[in-house]
Amino acid sequence: MPKFYVTCLGLENIVDTSDEIRACALTALQHGTITAGMSWVVSERGFGKHEDDVLIPDEYIIKEYQRILNKRMDQ
Repeated sequence: MPKFYVTCLGLENIVDTSDEIRACALTALQHGTITAGMSWVVSERGFGKHEDDVLIPDEYIIKEYQRILNKRMDQ
């Protein structure tokens, strides 16, 4: 599984998961942090700025966050 470096609002987290959006959602769950109207930065290279960093709008993160919570509640 890929390793993603997630950054938002000074928060830095490393997550092993399947994709960038899931990495952000897992970070949000782990740290109890969610945003509105922002994008999170995700990299496979490390913290700091890189040309290939991905910006994930939080609307996608919130949808994945909710999906993960719903799946956990169904178990």
